[in-house]
Amino acid sequence: MTTEAELSTRQRNLLTVLNLLQQNDSQSAKNLSAQTGLSIVSINKLLDVLDSKHLIINGFLNTPGRRAKTYQLRADAGKLGIFQLVEIDGKIQITYFLCNLLGQVYLQKQAAKPLESLDYLLDFIKSMTAKQRPDKIIVGIPGVELNALLQISDVKSLQGINLTAAITTATGIDSLIVNDVNASTYGANKKSSHENITVGIYFPKNFGPGVGIVINNHLLHGADGLTGEIEFGTVSSDNKPQEIIQHLQNIISLLNPNLVIAYIEKLDLSDTQINHIKQTLDRKLPLHQNYSLSFDHNFEKDYLTGLIAIGRRQFLHDQILN
Repeated sequence: MTTEAELSTRQRNLLTVLNLLQQNDSQSAKNLSAQTGLSIVSINKLLDVLDSKHLIINGFLNTPGRRAKTYQLRADAGKLGIFQLVEIDGKIQITYFLCNLLGQVYLQKQAAKPLESLDYLLDFIKSMTAKQRPDKIIVGIPGVELNALLQISDVKSLQGINLTAAITTATGIDSLIVNDVNASTYGANKKSSHENITVGIYFPKNFGPGVGIVINNHLLHGADGLTGEIEFGTVSSDNKPQEIIQHLQNIISLLNPNLVIAYIEKLDLSDTQINHIKQTLDRKLPLHQNYSLSFDHNFEKDYLTGLIAIGRRQFLHDQILN
């Protein structure tokens, strides 16, 4: 994979424009120029390249005295095949979504039974992508790829597998593996031009919690790809609300985030327990005044939103390099 340092200046500028178009419904060349610091002439040349690659469409915005030409991402420039693996009642369920680059879902189908083996997963992926082939496959999974092998996974049958290579070989379609909590946090993150830190922590019912961290609209992975693997931390408690308090206190005191999302819907905590968590954190962290703590986000919704956003970003990156 080409790194940011290996990109040419033009490729970096093209990706910058595409990133801005992903964050907004439409943009004028003037607005893009103001946000990037590039001249309008340079912006227009970049927009011509993106148009030649069929990645954008244009429209017009009526303003006093004139019509301003606007640009937006082309929804049908590519199709994403999203496979979302989620723990339900202690088993891993697989749901497939075929969608365009803006997240409009053409097809949704859940596997007939929970994940039981690599062969079962590959067979399901092949069956879903055979007739309507997506341009890229994105698989969200409770686990982490280290040195190309899936490790630290709640799915025991997939541990030690090069899942990206297995899927690409089976389907002939470029594939991307994304950690579930990373995806949900990225999906919930509110894009901002200012310093912005969003942290999501997910508590499955039958597995250990995981954390995703987004800083300035970029996911943190860490030197070893282990950012958010809090099972290696020191928090230990048989009392679930107390465990949640300890994790949240560590996150808030260390990162001082703008937004913390606690995905606790699987735990069936009462309103009284949630209020106790909030009040305890207020008492323990009196100087931390500017963060928001949310218990209301839906994990699976944010997870899917994040998988689409990450898949779209990688698809567009690939188009610029090709």
